[in-house]
Amino acid sequence: MKDIKSIIIFFLCFAVLLSNFLFLNVIRKMKQNQDAIAEYTVKTQVSEFLYRSNFDLNASMTGFVAPDMLCIESQNEKMRLSEMVKDRPLLIFRFMESSCKPCNMDLLAQIQTELSDNVSIVNMFYSNKTERELLIFKNTYHIILPLYLIPPSPFDWTVEENNAPYFFILHPDMKISYIYVPDKDFPELNKKYLEGVKRFLASKAS
Repeated sequence: MKDIKSIIIFFLCFAVLLSNFLFLNVIRKMKQNQDAIAEYTVKTQVSEFLYRSNFDLNASMTGFVAPDMLCIESQNEKMRLSEMVKDRPLLIFRFMESSCKPCNMDLLAQIQTELSDNVSIVNMFYSNKTERELLIFKNTYHIILPLYLIPPSPFDWTVEENNAPYFFILHPDMKISYIYVPDKDFPELNKKYLEGVKRFLASKAS
């Protein structure tokens, strides 16, 4: 009889332990699901904010006229901005030394990946560097796209105040459109923008 009671107590204890384990496992999975939902919600909200802020930028800045500044290439080639776009629109990537360096590097890597076969459609503008520093920068990071040095604070635009890298398309009449401030945490959105720009510029070239 004692053996039967011992066996029953053992199985009851085992059942309790198993129930506790299963309960804790359910709680853990619920917590993981809650964390995943929270992360997705935050990411969605940030993504929506990115869309909205870029929409507002385009609404306020499209049609602005860029100054016809002198741009200096890393090989000391000098060219007016108007000369670059005299025949077709051009994608401009504007970034600064004072911008977030990891952001600049991530975006430069993505641009070169996405546009490596379209080097004729994009120029990159950098400021706060000397011509020698520009050449060193280009060689150090293996920049294959056209990279130009421009004066500090060349554009009198609100987006410049953010001190963040951004894109825009410059047209032959020196007006701008397709302004976009990328985010290194959303490479998929940056890719969509660059793919859209490639289609737009290809339509203008044909």
